[in-house]
Amino acid sequence: MSKSAEQIVALVKDAGVVGAGGRGSPTHLKLQARAETVIVNGSECEPLLYTDKTILKHRAEDVVQGLELAMTAVGARTGVIAINSDDQDGVRAVEKILVSRHSRVRVHLLGNYYPAGDEFLAVYDVTRAVIPEGGTPLDVGVVVLNVLTAVQIYQAVNGMPATQRVVTITGEVRESKVLTVPVGTRYSELIALAGGSTLHEYAVLDGGPMMGNLVTDLETGIGKSTSGIVLLPTDHYVVRMKSLSLGQVMKASMAVGGPSSESTEFCPRHLLGHSIDPDQAMVALDYKMAEPSSSVTKAFLCSGCGICELATDEARFLSPKKIYGEYQRLLVKAGVENPHRRADLAVHSQFENRKLSHPTLVTKLGIGKYVRKIPFGGSPEIQSVRIPIQKHVGARSFASVTLGQNVRRGDLIAATPVDQNGSNYHASIHGKISELSDHFIEITGAAS
Repeated sequence: MSKSAEQIVALVKDAGVVGAGGRGSPTHLKLQARAETVIVNGSECEPLLYTDKTILKHRAEDVVQGLELAMTAVGARTGVIAINSDDQDGVRAVEKILVSRHSRVRVHLLGNYYPAGDEFLAVYDVTRAVIPEGGTPLDVGVVVLNVLTAVQIYQAVNGMPATQRVVTITGEVRESKVLTVPVGTRYSELIALAGGSTLHEYAVLDGGPMMGNLVTDLETGIGKSTSGIVLLPTDHYVVRMKSLSLGQVMKASMAVGGPSSESTEFCPRHLLGHSIDPDQAMVALDYKMAEPSSSVTKAFLCSGCGICELATDEARFLSPKKIYGEYQRLLVKAGVENPHRRADLAVHSQFENRKLSHPTLVTKLGIGKYVRKIPFGGSPEIQSVRIPIQKHVGARSFASVTLGQNVRRGDLIAATPVDQNGSNYHASIHGKISELSDHFIEITGAAS
């Protein structure tokens, strides 16, 4: 039975679907809009991860059906699945599905560069429309979804909440794998499922080497937007860069006179015509934010991709990205809104020539030894989970269960108040509520 746009939005909201490839924005809010085009982003431009590739290869039909449901919800006439050109398995799997059904969905091949998965770049690559400064894809009539988000939209409409997540486990592990696991699976358990680490001391990234974050507690559980974990030596460049404090970045910048101009010349948002110049990030360290200068407020235009950190050898261990991140935090805290709203943007003439290819990125990061084709290892049984209930954009969620309560997979365990935008959370395994906090709900019991 077909569903109306309103029914699709309501089911996706109830299922707790959030952006699986980003910060966890509630998906139902995107589906409430009107758009001409829906893009499913399957580029997986972060090096080392194999999650989206696995989903496209093994769940292509669900991806297509989820995209078609999203098109119905927003009234789109066109659906596009954007896939990295080197992912031939994914391309073949999707095209095989499209051949067998009458669909307004097509495949679009993206270049093998970073960050092709950035939604501003994906939208430009597919439509040749440039999203305005401070804007979203909706400003040019587009909705962008991750491939797993598309699968979860399809599942939501068929009565299945967002309780599982596909993850890559790679780097310094004995056996790299892609697994489907319950939301809330502990990082330590993922490492064990990959045969443990090859090192006695190692660091763990939630996400890829460019935009992933260091994990400080391996006994916490993964969230709905965890696409993978990467283990690296503690002295690896990527780990040292992510471990730098803001003070260390400032000291390094002052010692060498600031980042190279190439940190701006290769900035993807700058190349799209946005008024961002990372090499000027340290010109005005205005931490009082009384009257923030343009050099400070341009932080709102930063995507956090990290290319500015790699632009030149001289810029290594300098991080406009960290400076901009601190500016953003302080600006938001001070109640300052983004003043940069230009829409009359001209794409830089060197846009194509300055794309950072994957091979170049892998070389600069020093991660070549970890590049490998990673097999899908199925869905192992997990006996205990710690489900994080605040890893989404929007209002807080609150537990709706009590300590000791028995739950089954799919039962609602936490929700955002109905008059606020946030996310629902559901039990990801059968079991008993064994611990409750403001930030996570632990369930212990036999997995289904």
